[in-house]
Amino acid sequence: MSNLCLRYADEVGIQPAKVKGMEQHGLCFFTWHDSEAVGGQCSCCNTIVWVSPRENPILAEVRPSSIPPSGDEYRRYYQNKLNRFLLSLPPCPCCGETKYDRFINNVSFPRFSDGADFDDGREDIELITTAPNSVEVWWFKTK
Repeated sequence: MSNLCLRYADEVGIQPAKVKGMEQHGLCFFTWHDSEAVGGQCSCCNTIVWVSPRENPILAEVRPSSIPPSGDEYRRYYQNKLNRFLLSLPPCPCCGETKYDRFINNVSFPRFSDGADFDDGREDIELITTAPNSVEVWWFKTK
């Protein structure tokens, strides 16, 4: 039995939206600092598999005492942790690949559904939100 299921975006604190002027690229997904979800994005089809960072054993692991709380060594540890998380995700429910290349949270934005990158450097971003209770997202239960 798979631990992947579809859930409505509002159940896990995800806001689907289009970006004004970039509607042709499809939906993008946004989270906040208190959202229940982070994700990994498939590099082949741009599907995002979402998880609870509190329940995922890799993301919830305690920083080893040998790793300082900041600096270059911490950054290497954190990047390695994100890479291990991406490698731990199941095959993509849409294309079957296991090539996740992007960690998604409230500061790391996903690509649009068509693969175009979201330009978070623009100051004039206007979101056209979609009702989160009308969009299903892939959820991976790790516990």
